[in-house]
Amino acid sequence: MPARPTLLAPYTCAQCLFNQQKRRAASTRAAPPLPPPPSGAARLADRRLISLHGEEAPKFLQGLITSNITSRTQAGLYAAFLTAPGKVLHDVFIYPTLGSQWHKEAHASDENGLEQPGYLFEVDGEEVATLMKHLKKHKLRSKFRMRVLEAEELGVWSLWREDERWTSHTQGSSTSDGMLALTDARAPGMGQRLLLPSMSQAGNGLPPTLQVEEAPFSAHTLRRYLRGVPEGQKEIPRDESLPMNYNLDIMGGIDFKKGCYLGQELTIRTHHTGVVRRRVLPVLLYPPGASAPESLAYHPASSTELSLGDNQQLAVENTAAYHLDIKRDDKRKRATGKLIGSVGNVGLGLCRLEQMSDLAVSGEGSSFSPGDRFVVEDGQGGEVGLKAFVPDWIRGRIRGARVQKRVE
Repeated sequence: MPARPTLLAPYTCAQCLFNQQKRRAASTRAAPPLPPPPSGAARLADRRLISLHGEEAPKFLQGLITSNITSRTQAGLYAAFLTAPGKVLHDVFIYPTLGSQWHKEAHASDENGLEQPGYLFEVDGEEVATLMKHLKKHKLRSKFRMRVLEAEELGVWSLWREDERWTSHTQGSSTSDGMLALTDARAPGMGQRLLLPSMSQAGNGLPPTLQVEEAPFSAHTLRRYLRGVPEGQKEIPRDESLPMNYNLDIMGGIDFKKGCYLGQELTIRTHHTGVVRRRVLPVLLYPPGASAPESLAYHPASSTELSLGDNQQLAVENTAAYHLDIKRDDKRKRATGKLIGSVGNVGLGLCRLEQMSDLAVSGEGSSFSPGDRFVVEDGQGGEVGLKAFVPDWIRGRIRGARVQKRVE
């Protein structure tokens, strides 16, 4: 009896297989986070603290950070550590502790230490060892002590309120409840940074005096992205990023009137004579073929997911950081920037200003047209649309193109 012929598997086209894979991936994705509440506080579990304490701590820091600090500095500040060629090593918040309850308790065993200046550095948690190595490298014989705080000692929180008032000169200090705090003045409406003891981060809720509810980490990330504020080494790559490309100058992280510090030469020269052609801007992602959005807003129903593949660097709670090419949607597909990270349909992009916005930062003028379209690969063989926005606070702080006047 002849053998029965082997039946071939039914043919399925490549496009159908691709669509099936996309549907399976969509079914396993986490739901997009809810919009940030008008008021709330989010614990920043990705941040860690380093303590510096001693009489020569201010002088030591003055030679390393981009902001101005002295022994009389009482308000918290935002700053960065740079390499000698002027690239960003770490972006940090600095909390002066002298006079606070934490300072008294931490240095109670040292009578002289109670009167000496102390500081807490808030830094990206994954880079705390790298920053400690950098500090030890330059410490030499300077008279101060430093250590990394355990995660259980103090937790970092971001607090915001709907009716808060903000100015560029707002300063932070220790609160009346003994909590260390500073005003996050990087952009309007960013609120405050708080350092709360372990009892406030162990699931027991926030102190009732704050009168706000706890919000998820994604709420803090969304609020940053909508304002165009990068944070940490996933979004500001260490030893690769120029501070002005990542808005450290317009976010108040650089004092251009202070004395010498590591990395100052290129930074001050760029400020006075150079042109900053690329900056971080908030961007919106939208489906291919759809019309570009007209306003900057987060819509959970419009969330666009990207498959990151080998470039994946997951953060916390539905947030992701990566660096994917942004391209002009034409035949040449020229790169015009990098997508840094996204949550739902909102992200941050390192954009060429004169190609992706109406800003003119050089004498050449902007080549941007409102009809221009930009795309980024979705990691699944397709593309999604992308549009950059220039918030008012960024537009107001970027200097216009300098026109060279000819002497007749």
